[in-house]
Amino acid sequence: MQNRFFLYFCTPICIYMSEVRNYIVLPLRNLERRKHRFDLSVEAEFFSGFQNPEIIKGSADISLDVEKFSCFMNVVLTFSGILTVSCDRCLENFDIPVEGENLLSVRFDTEPDNPEEESLDEDIMYVNSEDEEIDLTVYVYESICLALPMRRIHGDDENGKSLCNPEMLKYISNSQTMEKISPFNVLKDMNRKN
Repeated sequence: MQNRFFLYFCTPICIYMSEVRNYIVLPLRNLERRKHRFDLSVEAEFFSGFQNPEIIKGSADISLDVEKFSCFMNVVLTFSGILTVSCDRCLENFDIPVEGENLLSVRFDTEPDNPEEESLDEDIMYVNSEDEEIDLTVYVYESICLALPMRRIHGDDENGKSLCNPEMLKYISNSQTMEKISPFNVLKDMNRKN
């Protein structure tokens, strides 16, 4: 059973939510050729639907600025939110802010005329001109995921002390000390002398 939430601005945007997955769907057929703005929020259910173990939970505010033309449509996605992720150093969960802006060009063709001429800097989606709606769920999700930093660790407090789990930091520092006095270092030195 799907629940439907309608946001009424200039034109309705439908957000379909189900137990399995959420969908952010823009109407194509009834969307007038002009600028539109859609604001919505996604919560933990949105992120859990993708079953990504790197994102424990999250929430984000999303704006879609849509400008429709006769044969294409530009969608500017702007988002900001908080994601709960696992720290790469101490493995404890912490909240990390994410924000970003992406431009998606939606072309009303089934395939590109010259694929080699397509810009790699631009996000392009091809849809059939007969389609009544466009599903942006995966695009929004991937855009938010790509805003995460490559290295995700707790920051430092105002005194410059790490906010990571102190017990795990002790273990890490002990293991680094053990590596320095490892008996295998002697073997490395012997190999260099020969």
